[in-house]
Amino acid sequence: MRYLHQPHRHGSSWDEAFTAIVLRKRAQAASAYRAADDFAARAPRFTGPRKRLVFQAILVMLGSEPPSGGCELFPRHGLHPWASIQVTAAKVVLAYAAARSDMIGSEDVALLLSTQRPGEVWEGNLLIHLLVLHALSRLPGNVTTVRDGIRTALLHQRDDGGVPFVTDTDTWTAVTAGLALRTAGAPRGSLERIAQHVLRLQHPSGGWSYTDRARLADTDCTTVALEFLHESDPHAYRNPVQCGIQALLSVRGGDGGFPTYAGTPSEACMTAAVINVLATQGSRYQRVIDEAMTFLAGSQEPDGSFPPGWSDSRLHTLFRAHLATRPFTAGRAPVVRERIVRLVRSIQNDDGGWGKEDGTPSDAISTAYGLIVAAGLPDHLPAVRAAEYLLSQQHSDGRIDAPPDMVGPRPLPYHVPVLSDVFLLLSLAHLTRRVTP
Repeated sequence: MRYLHQPHRHGSSWDEAFTAIVLRKRAQAASAYRAADDFAARAPRFTGPRKRLVFQAILVMLGSEPPSGGCELFPRHGLHPWASIQVTAAKVVLAYAAARSDMIGSEDVALLLSTQRPGEVWEGNLLIHLLVLHALSRLPGNVTTVRDGIRTALLHQRDDGGVPFVTDTDTWTAVTAGLALRTAGAPRGSLERIAQHVLRLQHPSGGWSYTDRARLADTDCTTVALEFLHESDPHAYRNPVQCGIQALLSVRGGDGGFPTYAGTPSEACMTAAVINVLATQGSRYQRVIDEAMTFLAGSQEPDGSFPPGWSDSRLHTLFRAHLATRPFTAGRAPVVRERIVRLVRSIQNDDGGWGKEDGTPSDAISTAYGLIVAAGLPDHLPAVRAAEYLLSQQHSDGRIDAPPDMVGPRPLPYHVPVLSDVFLLLSLAHLTRRVTP
C-alpha cells in the first residue's frame, strides 16, 4: 500500500486508474472500461480483443462491476501458452462475476492448476501467476493452492514494496548487451564470457527465451542471440547459429513474415529481426529473405511507420527495419528504407532527439533508436544533432535515464533501466563505425 501511495515518475494512465480503484476502495466502472477500450486500441490489432478481455477481468478483480453486455467466450485456439493461460484466467473471473459458472469447464480449471508449483513462477511471469490465483480463488477446493501461490508471489516482492510483472529479463538483457558491446568493440575476453553464458541458455529446439525460467522461445531473443554469436565468432559458433536459424524458420508464417511466438500472426519488427540474422549467411536464405521483405513492405504504412511491436517507441521497429534493408539495393528494400529515412528525418525534434511518437518530447532511448538510422545517412547533420542530445543526457558514470520503453503485456510499459544504457551504447557504436571505419 505504501508503494501504491507513492508518486511514480513513469506511471501510465492505466496504472493511475488501477491505483485509484485499489486505494479508494470503490469501483469506477465507466472510466475504467473506457480505459480498457483505449488499452485495446493501442495493442497490436490481432491482440486487441484479447487484451480488452484481460483488462476487464483485472478491473473486476479490483472490485469494479462486471462489464455490461455479459460474459463473452474467447477461444483458446491458435494462442501461444501464455496467452491461453491469460484468456482462461480472465474467462473464469468474468464468468464467476456474471454468475455464469456453467461457462467454466473442468479443462479450464485443469489448465490453470497446471501452472501452480510451490516456489515456482510459471514461465517467470508473475502477472500470469497472479491472474491464475485470482481465478482459482473464486473456485472451490483451491485454498491450499492459492495460499502456496501467494507465498510464491511474495518471494518476488521488492524492497520498495512493489512487485514486478516478470521475475527477470536476464536473457534478453544479456543478448542485447552482448550485441551492443560487440558492436562497440569491447574486449574479446568479455565477449567470450557472454557468449558462453548465452550458449548455455539455448533451448534444445535452438531458440532462446527472455529468461532462463521460461520454456517458450521467442523470435526477439533468438534473433539477437544469433546476431551476437555470429558477430563474435562465425566459425566457432556455426553449429548453434545454424540450429537457431532452423528454429526461426520453423515458426515462419505462410505470409512470409515471422511472428514472436510459433503459430501467432507475423509482425514487422520480428520479420526485420529475422532478415538481419539471415543476411549474415550470404545468399543461402535469399528466397526466405525476399519473401520476408515483401511482408515487411506490405506492413509499412504510407508515412513509413509500422504497426506497434514490443516497444512503446515507434523508432524501435524503424531502426530494426532500416538495418534489415540496408544490405539490399534491389527489390522492395530500397523503397522501405527510403520511407523510413524520410519519416525519421521529418520527426526529429528541435533539440536533436526523438520522442516515442511524432510531437512528443525527446527521450534518450527513442533518440538512440533514431541515431542508429541517422548514422547510416549520407547527410551527417541528423546524426550529429542526435549525438549531441544523447551526450547531454548522459551521466558522468556513463548511464542514461530514459522512460520505460519495452511493453509487455502489450501495450503496458515495463522498465529495465540497463536497457537504456545498452541501446545508448549500441547507437554510439553505430555512429563510431560510421566516423571511424
